[in-house]
Amino acid sequence: MCLVEALALVVTALLYGLELADGRAVDASTASMSLVVCLIFAILLAVPAAAPRKSALWPRTPTLVWNVLLLPAARTLTATNGIWVARPPAVVAVAGVVASLLAPSADLTDRAL
Repeated sequence: MCLVEALALVVTALLYGLELADGRAVDASTASMSLVVCLIFAILLAVPAAAPRKSALWPRTPTLVWNVLLLPAARTLTATNGIWVARPPAVVAVAGVVASLLAPSADLTDRAL
């Protein structure tokens, strides 16, 4: 799910870049900052997406946290832009939460003492 979200953010960043290049951006500074933010979050999401290929055990928690935080964002999109804009992020967020909950947890021994 993180890879799908990262790719969607890269596509969104490319769309902002095209908007800036064509001069269609209403506010160039807002569009450029949105482009930068999309790229930063795409990179941050690519890290947990690539972790299972290296047999890492930690990507379950950041995936769960990211997708839980995406749910209120989808709710805000419903109130501001309508249900059709909010539906894709909401579906991806719910799928990400379910996928991360179904992922196997790390079976680590307690070595606290």
